[in-house]
Amino acid sequence: MNLIHYSREELKKLLTGWGEPSFRSDQLFEWIWNRGIFEFDQMSNLSKNLREKLKVDCHITPPKVIHAQKSDDGTIKYLLQLEDRKTIESVWIPREDQGRVTVCISTQVGCRMGCTFCLTAQQKTERNLSAGEIASQILMLPDREKITNVVVMGMGEPFDNYDNLLGGLATLTDQKALGIGQGRITVSTSGLIPAIEKFVKESRCRLAISLNATNDKIRSEIMPINKAYNLEKLMTALRKISAKDYPRAIKRDFSITFEYILMKDYNDSLQHADELVKLVRGIPCKINLLQYNETPNTPFKRPSEESVYEFQKVLRRHGLLNFLRKSRGRDISAACGQLASQHKRDSIEDSSLRV
Repeated sequence: MNLIHYSREELKKLLTGWGEPSFRSDQLFEWIWNRGIFEFDQMSNLSKNLREKLKVDCHITPPKVIHAQKSDDGTIKYLLQLEDRKTIESVWIPREDQGRVTVCISTQVGCRMGCTFCLTAQQKTERNLSAGEIASQILMLPDREKITNVVVMGMGEPFDNYDNLLGGLATLTDQKALGIGQGRITVSTSGLIPAIEKFVKESRCRLAISLNATNDKIRSEIMPINKAYNLEKLMTALRKISAKDYPRAIKRDFSITFEYILMKDYNDSLQHADELVKLVRGIPCKINLLQYNETPNTPFKRPSEESVYEFQKVLRRHGLLNFLRKSRGRDISAACGQLASQHKRDSIEDSSLRV
C-alpha cells in the first residue's frame, strides 16, 4: 500500500483496523505531509512494532522530481514522475517584488477537454491523479515553505477529477499537513457547470473560469466543452451562484476570476472587448487578460502589446476590474497552455519540426 494516496481518514481506518489508537494515524499523517518523512524508521514517536508492520505492508512513494528547468525570469518548471512512470509538470512562479511564490499544479495526466489552443489537450487523458498525487506536487518541491499561493491550472481539467481534487485540496489546507489557506488557492475550470455548483458549496478555495471567447461560435471552435455548457448556461449559473437568494450554504464574499487568453485577429478586437463587458455584467468578478503563448501544431498567434492595451482600455472604461498577466516561463514552455508530459512533449515537438 502506497500511503501517499491515503487521506487522513483513510490512514485512521487502516491503523485502527490494526488495533492502533486513532492518534497514531494523526502522527503518521503529520510525518508524511508536514515533515516530508517517508522512511518509517525515522518516525520516532511511532511504536517499534507499528513501524515494523508498516515496513512490511506499506511504503511511501511520492512523485519524484526528475528534471527542473529554470527560466530567465526565475520561473522553474518541474517534471515529476509518478509511481507508474507517467509524468506531469508543475511550475514554480516567484514574484520577489510582491513577496509571493505561486505554484501551478496538475490534476490529470493529459486532458480530455480538447481546447485547441492548449498543448496539454494534444495529449489524450492517460489517467486522473490521486488526491495524494495532486497534493504531493507541493510536498516534493524544494523550499516549499516559501510557497504563498497555489493555482490548480496545470495539466488536466480539475473538475473532471472532482473527488480527487477535493481530497488533494483537503491535504493542502490541513494545518497538520501543508497548511495553505483556502483563500490562497485558485481552481480553474473550462466550465463544467454541475461541478462548479457543487464546488462553491463544498470549498472556500477561489474559482476561476477559463473563458477565452465572448460568443458561442468562437468558444465552441476553441473549447469543445462549450457545446455542452454554452455561454448562456454558464453565465446564468454564475449569476445564480453570486445572487443574494442562492442557498445559505455558500453565502460569502464571492468573486469569480475570468481568464481570457487573447489570440491575434481571433478574439482580441475592440468588438470582442465590448461583448466581454456585456457578457459578465452583473457578476462580481475580475478579469485576467493573458497574451497567447504559442505552442506547436496550433494556428493561433500572440497579439501585439498595443492591441492588448486597447482591449484593456475598453474594460477599464466600463469599470471592470482587470489585470494583464505577464506570461512567466515562456522560454522554457512553462507558461499557460504549454504544459505536457515529457513523452508527449517530445512527440509533439518532433511532429512540428517535420511539418
